Amino acid sequence: MPDANADVSLILDDADRTLVRLEKMCCDPGRSPQMSAIAADLAGLRASLTGDGEEHADLDVLIARMEATGGRIGRLQVGCCAPARMPLYADLLQFLTDLQRNLNAEAGRGH
Repeated sequence: MPDANADVSLILDDADRTLVRLEKMCCDPGRSPQMSAIAADLAGLRASLTGDGEEHADLDVLIARMEATGGRIGRLQVGCCAPARMPLYADLLQFLTDLQRNLNAEAGRGH
């Protein structure tokens, strides 16, 4: 059986790298605080999921936090002026979806 923490870390590593690329490509400095908030969300999720912060949070709380982060990403995506960045936003949302599915499957709640 794969190590769930390793899977979580890999997903979050990919999300972090994608967010860095997205921020470097952005031409609107006003979006930087919003991207920083997403980075903080991802760091908080990592801490909760890997035991580096609060002890493993309740799954429903984690899912709600992922949904809130996805909402932030979606708002930035809809307001984005550059089609070249659309795949990066889509990748970030997919990473959150993969993370949610991984956690639900680990908890026996997958479909």
